[in-house]
Order: sequence, then C-alpha cells, then structure tokens
Amino acid sequence: MNHGKGFTLIEVLIAVAIIAILAAVAYPQYSEYIRKTRRAEIAAALVEEAQKLERFHSRAGQYTDATGPPAREHEVSAGNAFYSIAAERSERMFVLVAMPIGGTVMSGDKCGGFVLDNTGRRDNAGLSGDASVEACWGR
Repeated sequence: MNHGKGFTLIEVLIAVAIIAILAAVAYPQYSEYIRKTRRAEIAAALVEEAQKLERFHSRAGQYTDATGPPAREHEVSAGNAFYSIAAERSERMFVLVAMPIGGTVMSGDKCGGFVLDNTGRRDNAGLSGDASVEACWGR
C-alpha cells in the first residue's frame, strides 16, 4: 500500500473548517468597510453639491432663480448607484438630502440618509440608535 500520497478526509475537513471560520469573521468586516466607503462617498458628494450651490449663490445672490431661465440655476446631482440626492431650496436657503436606494447594499445601513443645509448643519435622516452623526459623516 502506498500511504504517502494525498490528504486524508480528516485533514481536508479541518482545512475546510478553518477556511469557513476565517470567512465568517472576515466577511462582516469587509461588508462594513464597503458601507463605510459608500457613506464617505455620498458625504463628499453632498459637500461638493453644497459648494456648487454656494458658488451659484455668490454669483446670483440667491440659491434658486425663479425668474430667469432654468439654465442659470445649478442642477443638483441625482446621486449615485446607492444614494439618491434631493434638494429643497429657496432664495435664501437650501437643504440637500441623500437617501439610500432600496435593494442596494446601503438600504439597511445604520446611518440612514444624509442631510446638509446652507448653514453647514450635518445630520442623518433615519439614524439608528447605535450610530452617531459624527461617526456617519466621518468625524
């Protein structure tokens, strides 16, 4: 008999068990890392949109131009594949809201949506009890 070649069934099962344990620990951390990256991405997009609105305000003296052609008004981005951005604005103020799109990785995120207004106030819409605004916005 030739006993020196190959692996026994026990050795293979031990190797599979070790791989399964490592995967069970690594996958949740990887998923949270992906969610954190998506949150940072949309927070940066909101800040960029706010800067564009402020530049428009410095030229036009207001955040929206109801009297002029629509081409004069800054169009707010629709968002990305994970968040949709909506803007509420008047002549003197704006509020940008980014909400997770249902059916994506971010739909059940603990931070919920992101809110940014013309005063620089940062908040979260639908914030879970175990998350803080500072942690969600990356501070």
